[in-house]
Amino acid sequence: MLGGMMDDLEKILRNQEDILAMQYLAPLCGEYLPWSGYAMRPSGLVQVLNEIVINQRSKIVECGAGVSTFYIARLLRQKGGHLYTIEHNLDWMNWVQGELERESLSHLVTLVYAPLQPTDLSLQNTPWYDTEILRATLGSLQGIDLLLVDGPPAYEESIQYSRYPALPYFLPQFAPDVTVVIDDANREGEREIIKRWEGLLNVGFEQKDGYIAIARFQHSGNSDE
Repeated sequence: MLGGMMDDLEKILRNQEDILAMQYLAPLCGEYLPWSGYAMRPSGLVQVLNEIVINQRSKIVECGAGVSTFYIARLLRQKGGHLYTIEHNLDWMNWVQGELERESLSHLVTLVYAPLQPTDLSLQNTPWYDTEILRATLGSLQGIDLLLVDGPPAYEESIQYSRYPALPYFLPQFAPDVTVVIDDANREGEREIIKRWEGLLNVGFEQKDGYIAIARFQHSGNSDE
C-alpha cells in the first residue's frame, strides 16, 4: 500500500514539473504539435534548452525527430546555431520538414533520413541508423557540442539497446567541451547504455526529472574507435 502511495505521489510531482515546464516553454511555443507519449517530457525539454543557453551549445546533433526538434530550432533562431536531426521514418521526417518550413525554421535544421541497419557498434545486433548515410551527410561535421539521443525507438526488450551506438559513433566529432543527453533514462535498456557510456567516457551522467540523463565533459578529440 505504501509503495502504491509513493508511486501516486511521484506521478503527481512529475505532472506538476511538466505543468511548470510548459510555462517556461511558452515563449517558444508556435503552432500546435502532436505531443505523444513517445515525445520528450516538457520538464526534460526545458533541461535541454537550458543546456543550450547556459553552455552556449550551437552545433547540435539529435537522434530522433520530434517535438524537441521544433523547440530547439525556435531557440536557435534567437541564439544562433544549427541542428542536425537524424530520423529513420521517412513519412514522419517529411511531415517534420513541412512543419519546419511553415514556421520558417528549415534553414536552422538539417534533416537526415537514415533507415535502421545493422552496425558493428550495436549491442546484441540491434539496428541503428545507416552509418554509410551518416558518413555521407554528417561525416565532415566537426565540433558537435550537444548530442541529444531520443531515437531510434527502444521501447521493447528486443530493441532496448538500440540507442547505444550514438555516443561511440559521434565521439570523434565532438567539440572539446560537449554535452550528451539521453531520454528515457528511467528504462532498463537506457540505464545499461548509460553505464557503458560512463565507462567509455570515464564520466558520470546526472539524471534529471527522472527521464533524461546528462553528462558534460571535456573531450580531447581522441577515440579508441
